[in-house]
Amino acid sequence: MPISTVRALAGAGAVAAGLALTAPADAQTLWKGYTFIPSVTHAAFKNLEAMGAEFAKVSGGRIQVRSSAGGQLPVNATSITQAVGEGIITYAQDGFYTGNIQIGALPFLPMLAGSYEDFRKIVDLLRPYLDRELDKRGVKLLATYNFPQQTIWWTSDLTGIEQLQGRKLRVANNPQAQFFQQLGAIPVTLGSPEVASALQRGVVDGVITASAGGGLLWGDMFKSNYRVTICWDNFLIIVNKEAFEKLPADVQPKIVAAAQQHAEALSKELAESEVTSTEMLKGKGIKFHMPTDDVVKAMTARAEPVWNDWAKGVGPQAVEALAKARQAIGR
Repeated sequence: MPISTVRALAGAGAVAAGLALTAPADAQTLWKGYTFIPSVTHAAFKNLEAMGAEFAKVSGGRIQVRSSAGGQLPVNATSITQAVGEGIITYAQDGFYTGNIQIGALPFLPMLAGSYEDFRKIVDLLRPYLDRELDKRGVKLLATYNFPQQTIWWTSDLTGIEQLQGRKLRVANNPQAQFFQQLGAIPVTLGSPEVASALQRGVVDGVITASAGGGLLWGDMFKSNYRVTICWDNFLIIVNKEAFEKLPADVQPKIVAAAQQHAEALSKELAESEVTSTEMLKGKGIKFHMPTDDVVKAMTARAEPVWNDWAKGVGPQAVEALAKARQAIGR
């Protein structure tokens, strides 16, 4: 949906859709929080709610908050960055920002990070690039958090990469799409709220996701998990820059601290959930298959040209960032 349509819907339909409260007293302002996660029972949504409550608390009552899960507002997952910049929503967990902030795809590059420690190094060096790009769009980056390793989940029994030939796979971004095209798959990009129906209707045969993410959301539709780590997902907690800067100077660092605290807590909770969720899904009969070291090495070799093509396509800053990342992790 075009963002202009989103804006119109969010304005004209605000009362009917429950996007606005009655006029708050004195200096109170409504902050609307949003996540791309479509389930109100998921850890990410609960974390968003808790973070919003903390925002209200540390603001000394200057703001009220209202949290919505993915699909509850007329904002597509891929439009969250822009919607925050335009004030349609005030703050968000943003998981599909790489279409707007192309350099943000660096941690998502397939097979680049060989370990979680490597992933964290990449995220740390990416931060100033993200800050600059988001600032141009009227958005402030408060914190980052991550979902655990992203692997291949399938609606039939997937035991090897060769079985991807001609099959439809939901991917997160263009570099992943290019990589899996090389492996013979047909990449499809979908927001989280769209995946369940796509799996049910056979629009896609599989998904790149984590046990603690799509495994929990769509586990009943999967038959197998090919447990090769494609990447770890780096997600953002962002806020409308104007709304943030309207807060008193002594409140602003409290908002940042609250976001960082909840980001750390969510990353930890999701990592723990990855272990318990994997065991639960095994108990449901999903078959788990591990790639050999040779398969991982071969996939990494196939991915390297994708990294370079991505960087050249994005521009000099991406070339610079990729070079820094590869030096930092010894690739």
